[in-house]
Amino acid sequence: MSSLVTSHESFSDTYRDPFRSAIVSTLRDALLGLAKEAGVSESDVPKSGEDDLLSLLSTPPSSDLGQAALPCFPFAKALKAPPPAIAAALATRIRALAPTLLSRVDTAGGYLNFHANFSEYGQALRALFENGRAASAPLVKPSASEKIVVEYAQPNTHKAMHVGHLRCIVLGDAVALLLARAGHAVVKATYPGDLGAHIAKTLWYLSERYFPAGGKLPDSNRADWLGETYVKADEAIKADTGTPKEVENRAVIAGILKELHDENGPMYDLWKTTREWSFDYMRDVYSWLGVSFDVWYTESECDKPSAALVRRKLAEGFFKQDAGAVGIDLSPWKLGFAMFLKSDGNGLYITKDLELLRRKFEDPAVTRSVYVVDARQKLHFQQLFKTAELMGYPQAAQSVHLSYETVNTADGVPFSSRALNGLKLMDLRRDMEAKVIADYLERYRGQWSDEDIRRTAEIVTIGALKYGMLKVDNNTQINFVQAEWLRLDGDTGPYLQYVHARCRSVLEKQGRASKSLRFVANEPQEQDLLFTLGRFHDNCLKAAQELRPSIVAAALHDVAKAFNRFYDACPIKTAEGDTRDSRLALVEAAAATMKEGLALLGIPAPDRM
Repeated sequence: MSSLVTSHESFSDTYRDPFRSAIVSTLRDALLGLAKEAGVSESDVPKSGEDDLLSLLSTPPSSDLGQAALPCFPFAKALKAPPPAIAAALATRIRALAPTLLSRVDTAGGYLNFHANFSEYGQALRALFENGRAASAPLVKPSASEKIVVEYAQPNTHKAMHVGHLRCIVLGDAVALLLARAGHAVVKATYPGDLGAHIAKTLWYLSERYFPAGGKLPDSNRADWLGETYVKADEAIKADTGTPKEVENRAVIAGILKELHDENGPMYDLWKTTREWSFDYMRDVYSWLGVSFDVWYTESECDKPSAALVRRKLAEGFFKQDAGAVGIDLSPWKLGFAMFLKSDGNGLYITKDLELLRRKFEDPAVTRSVYVVDARQKLHFQQLFKTAELMGYPQAAQSVHLSYETVNTADGVPFSSRALNGLKLMDLRRDMEAKVIADYLERYRGQWSDEDIRRTAEIVTIGALKYGMLKVDNNTQINFVQAEWLRLDGDTGPYLQYVHARCRSVLEKQGRASKSLRFVANEPQEQDLLFTLGRFHDNCLKAAQELRPSIVAAALHDVAKAFNRFYDACPIKTAEGDTRDSRLALVEAAAATMKEGLALLGIPAPDRM
């Protein structure tokens, strides 16, 4: 996937880890000097740009090997020398340049290993962490910022929402937060599915089975009732398959779909009423998760305009008609045939998406659009973007399908609204919050207010669910195991929240540094924490560039582990003078980084747990 954050020519204008920045700047000078000596032009040396060199840097597995490492293999062909010789020559040049943030540079075969001067490094980081400046430091220069629509959360009305729906909501929101943190203007959009066969089935069941039997519309738990009604409708339809009722049912359902399309009739009125129940439920879910949207698109509002657009392009000769159906042959691009109107004249999901794409770019300031939709829709979006491109929409090239894999049960079975094979989302919320209270918070009853206990349980539950969804890359399936996600140790959201609360507790008990922030970092654990904090914003930028919140999740976990190693090895209470002040400053910086990183994932950071 191409980056959504401009990276070229942005090195000096964006936040960078000072140590890695110093390495890259010095390394580039050394590399170009070596190229000149070998009679090679700069343009012929691959990976010689500052951003390229930064991407080549890795972190050694042990701090004994340094804080950064660079492979010299990419330069071997251009410089006509073996990697070990290039590494040795570069090390000699870098030592002569003597950058203040670098204590030494070693060679190991074809690698350069860089060791930080932690005294100078601490001073360089001081300005960034004082007064919370690190959290507001620019990640891209203003000229590289864009206006980007991020569309996520597309649950269907009249269906139950389960834990599987969370992945799209949580992933999309984290991507939007990251892009905003990188300096972009972000439009957060949702596109609920409020048309389709599943709705017609539900309305069919109500009109043909439920109301005739004396059933009434409920006064409470309406969205849950709708989801259960859809399951009953689907089961009833299947039970009639192969019987004379099957043809009759199809005719009734077709009539319902026509009413919805024509926006007239008793089924249309019932659809409007019940649809609002689903929308209200969605708003409750989003409010609980702390998610909000700038614009709500709906499938129904795109229905008629999209069909009209396709008919107009058919008249112009763009689309072709075959046996009453209208579409386009995309086989030259190995994308098969894309149908946009069925033989009955109704559109499909891709038809409405064509109109949605047009609407997103009605604002001329919008430069890009990100669709957060599961991986099973890969062909759908390939066909959509190619069709839009052929129609002359330049926006197609600026649209990205950010796909993700399914969320499954502990046994690996995908969650399904039709099967209802798992707790409905808000039932799951109540179950998890009750478990958090019972396992972790009941001991504070009488010390904390009941409201504090309730709110902390809510925060921890959100942290468990969101982090569990975001810590893995999008292309990896997730098996949801509630007990594992709620653990206070290991790679979990509650663990990260606990580390933040621990930082806040230390500062509350020990006070803040008596002087302006100053990092001494003499002990290995202090140095490790300082270096991990210094790299954090580079990781945030990379996550925004690659639309991968998992990078932030991993970086946060690294900070949490480094803090705990520091806390266990470097006492604060018994420390004195500059050492005590430095350690308190590290705790402050760790707390600020944990809070900011959790916020980028949409996770609240409690002050106590």
